[in-house]
Amino acid sequence: MGSIFAKKEYATERERRRARRRRLFRLRQRVIEFAILAVVVTAIAIPISLAVRSVDTPTEPVVSNPTEPITYPLYASDTARMGESVDADYAVLIDVTDNRVVASKKAAVRVYPASITKVMTLLVAVEKTTDFTAPFTMTYAITDPLYLANATVAGFSNNETVPIEDLLYGAILPSGADACQALALHVAGSSEAFVKLMNDRAAELGLVNTHFVNPDGLHHPDHYTSAEDMAVIMTAAMANEHCRQVLSTYQYTTTSTPQHPEGILLTSTMFGRMYGTEPDGATIIAGKTGYTTEAGHTMVSYAEGENGHDYVLVTMKGSNRWEATYDAFDIYTAYCPSKSQDETTTSADG
Repeated sequence: MGSIFAKKEYATERERRRARRRRLFRLRQRVIEFAILAVVVTAIAIPISLAVRSVDTPTEPVVSNPTEPITYPLYASDTARMGESVDADYAVLIDVTDNRVVASKKAAVRVYPASITKVMTLLVAVEKTTDFTAPFTMTYAITDPLYLANATVAGFSNNETVPIEDLLYGAILPSGADACQALALHVAGSSEAFVKLMNDRAAELGLVNTHFVNPDGLHHPDHYTSAEDMAVIMTAAMANEHCRQVLSTYQYTTTSTPQHPEGILLTSTMFGRMYGTEPDGATIIAGKTGYTTEAGHTMVSYAEGENGHDYVLVTMKGSNRWEATYDAFDIYTAYCPSKSQDETTTSADG
């Protein structure tokens, strides 16, 4: 009988690489968790006052039955069904180049998107803005309700005046609800009017499982989308060069102001968890994460495949941020053809 400590054997070099990546990222996760714990212990004596956002019981997800043609990527006979190895409850991988669904898991079910909502916020704001250098002044009327709702913010201060361009990055990279509300006011005059533009844009895209209530993704029973719909929204955003640039950025520093003389360093919540080169067969070049208690962990990402095709992956209702990250690596690796895989197959066939 072999030792229980014997090193696990893997059938292929590809499996060995995947296993090694997962070990490295779990190690990275543990280091980050210990660092956070150390900070908490050090600051334990400092009084902290946090407003707790109420938790609503989510409505039962439903699947719509479209009665008119829609613009979704097409399912084919070779579309794969993702299994239980995928942590997310709902997911879809589409081949943007061929406009087809590569693999899916309950992709048409209506679920809560959390902050990946902000991809649509970005798209509408960019399409409706003509001057990205135009100034906008932040106010307590914007920021105070967000702090009370325990929303994530970019960190703009009261009376701080910044260009619209900074708000775009503030909405996407750190997932700033303050930037989203500011964009809504600048573009449409109110959050409600901006949300109408978001829903109108969803209708233009042919989406039937999407309805927005706010521009930032804070929970509301009537604020929902599906993995399929979100993939279409991300595809539309990445087709816009300005949106593509924002969604592909790792870090960005805002304009110097009296409130922030050195600007605010904004970091992508997605790229803060990955480099993008981890999957076999594809490189993740853009994306957005999200989280609320009701939505779980959500992520939408865009990747360039080694086969020359572009891909969009949406995962929703994940159990934690790291599993959402692992899902992205594993799904792209499983379904995007890699050069090493093709070379191995060619060699074997030869």
